[in-house]
Amino acid sequence: MPRLNTWLRWLHATATFIFIAALCVAVALVVIAFIPGSPVTQALPASALSGLDRIGGVTSGVAVDSSGWVPFTVNDPSLIDRLLYLLTQVPGLLLIAEISRRMAKLLRAAQASDPFTADNVRALTTLAKLTALIGLGTWVISQVAQGVLCARMLTSSPTYQPHHTPLGWLAVGLIFAAFARILDRGVAMRTELDTVI
Repeated sequence: MPRLNTWLRWLHATATFIFIAALCVAVALVVIAFIPGSPVTQALPASALSGLDRIGGVTSGVAVDSSGWVPFTVNDPSLIDRLLYLLTQVPGLLLIAEISRRMAKLLRAAQASDPFTADNVRALTTLAKLTALIGLGTWVISQVAQGVLCARMLTSSPTYQPHHTPLGWLAVGLIFAAFARILDRGVAMRTELDTVI
C-alpha cells in the first residue's frame, strides 16, 4: 500500500502542476493578445498559395507538400487577428486546466480514503463526458477561428479543411470512461463481497 500512496502522491502533484501551468500559459496568451503588435502565427493551406515551386534552399526533388500547411506570421496584426489567434489556443488550455484540476481532486480523494467509491466513479464519468464533449467543442471553436484567420490572411478564400482532428479529446474521454467502468465494477464487487461476509 505504501507504493500505491507514493504513486497517488506523484500523480496528484503532476495533475496540480499541469493545472497551474495550463492556467499560467492561458493567462499569458490573453495578456499578450492585447499588446499591439504581438505575434500571430497561422498555418495556411499550401493549396491556396502560389509560387511554392520557386522556393529556394532545398535540394533537387524536394517540394512543398501541396496538401500540407505552411506557417506564416502576420506583421502588425489587428486586434481581431490577435483575438482569433487567442481562440485557437486558449480554449484547449482552459480545458486541460479543468481536466487536471478535477483529476487532482479525484487523486486526492483516492489517496485520503478508499478509491473504490461511487463518488469517485461519478467524478471520473463526469470527467470522461467533459473531456469528450467540451474537447469536441474546443476543437470546433479553434477550427472556426483558424478558418476565419486563414480567410483574413489569404487573398482568395480557399475551401477550408480542418487542420487537426478531435480524436485526441475523444480518445482521452473514452479512456476516462473505461477507467470509470473498471472502478464501478470494483465498487460492485466490493459490495457483493460485503454482503457475502
